[in-house]
Amino acid sequence: MAIEDIVGRIEDDAQAEGEARVIAARRDAALLVAQAGARAEARSAHEIELGRVRAEREAATVVAGARLAARDASLMARQEIDREALTRLEAALTALPDDRYAALLAREIASAPLPAGVLRLGAVDAARLRTALPSALKAVGLVLTIDDAPAGIERGVVLVGDRVRIEVSPASLIYARRADLESAADRALFGKG
Repeated sequence: MAIEDIVGRIEDDAQAEGEARVIAARRDAALLVAQAGARAEARSAHEIELGRVRAEREAATVVAGARLAARDASLMARQEIDREALTRLEAALTALPDDRYAALLAREIASAPLPAGVLRLGAVDAARLRTALPSALKAVGLVLTIDDAPAGIERGVVLVGDRVRIEVSPASLIYARRADLESAADRALFGKG
C-alpha cells in the first residue's frame, strides 16, 4: 500500500472521527441545554438565566473536548506517518550502493569534531565498508585506521578517539536532522511544515 494511500486513509479516519466527536458533542450539548431549559422554566427568571449560562459553559466544554480529541487523533496519525517516512528513509540510505553509502559516511566523518582516531565498523555493514570506506575517506582528505574491534552498532561506523566516541550511521544522521526531516515530510505529504 502506497504511503499516499496510508496518509489518505489515516487522514480520512482522523477527520471522520473528529467530525463524529464534534457531532456527538453538539448533540450532547443540545440535550444539556434543553434539559437545563426545562428545569429552569419551573424556576424563577433568575434561575433560568443561571441554568442557561451553566449549560452553555458545559456545552462549550464538551465541544472543546471533542475538538481536542480530534486534534490529538490527527496529530498521532501525522506522527505515525512521520515515523514511517523516517523508517523508509533509513532503509533507503542503507540500500545505497556501497560506494555511495561509504561516501555519505565519509562526508559525515570528515565533519565530526574529532580530529583523529580509529574507525570501528557496524556489524551488518562491516564487509561492505571495509572495502568501500578507505577510498571514500581518502576522497574527503582523511586517513583513518579501520579497527577490527566491533563498533557496538549494526550499521555505520563509530569514530573512537581519546575518551570520545562518535557514531556515524543512518540512524544517527536521521536523529540529528529529525526535526528538519519531519518538517520536510509534512510539507511533502500534507502541504505544510
